[in-house]
Amino acid sequence: MNESGQNSYLSDEVKRYDYDRWLTTLFAPPDARDGIFTILAFHAEIARIRETVTEPLLGDIRLQWWRDALTSIAGGSLPAHPVAEAVARLIPAHDLDVGDFQKLIEARSKDLDPLPFGRTDELLDYAEQTGGLLNVLILRILGEETDAGLAVARQVGKAYALSGILRAVPYHVAQDVLRIPSDVIAAHGLTADTLFTSKNREGFFRIMQELAAIAEQEQATARQLMQGRPKTEKAAYRLAALTTLYLDRLRTAGYDPAHEKMDIGRLRKIFALFFWR
Repeated sequence: MNESGQNSYLSDEVKRYDYDRWLTTLFAPPDARDGIFTILAFHAEIARIRETVTEPLLGDIRLQWWRDALTSIAGGSLPAHPVAEAVARLIPAHDLDVGDFQKLIEARSKDLDPLPFGRTDELLDYAEQTGGLLNVLILRILGEETDAGLAVARQVGKAYALSGILRAVPYHVAQDVLRIPSDVIAAHGLTADTLFTSKNREGFFRIMQELAAIAEQEQATARQLMQGRPKTEKAAYRLAALTTLYLDRLRTAGYDPAHEKMDIGRLRKIFALFFWR
């Protein structure tokens, strides 16, 4: 596959599996988009492993393949995979650390656990090590390396990841995965087995409200950190517009992530991104 065809392939993959970030990338400088699509395509590959395997062991095998691919890349080899090939070219071109890609894999290994989070701080750490680190890599593609800028990018990505986890609860449960921390469930007198029974519906919504408040606080921190940052960094922060949109909709939906109000159309997302400041 030539480079032009590969770039088109990567963009199409991101559009298919990570539409929000694909849409946000269209607002980035044109010369940065292919690099961002490469990172997002890599993330999409590992993020959807859980939904494409029938048992955790098969997921472990898939993740190990990517670990080995990164080892090969670090050693100067070019794996025979369009996304891995693109990553192999991207890392030296932007002086990225292959260890950051390895960290994304390790964080995503938690997806194979049906009950990955015993405590709320584990959920927050997961959001930071997935969405947060992903956004850090995007900022580096934009050529920004200041500690302050990277901290903002991490916080923006973390808040978006939290909002995504909350709105995806019904989808995850359908896959026999529950990403609501056990300590929050227990604090409301419920268990993973009783959380979704009809008589505990209101209790579930209260739990969602509690978690949404945490996500809103993370988003408020992101907004505060973004103030006064240079325009050259803003492409990595625009994702915050969608975080606000999702959290607002979750609130108006009575903290029901399965409510039809959570199905936000493309035009509404484009509007939010276009008018974001």
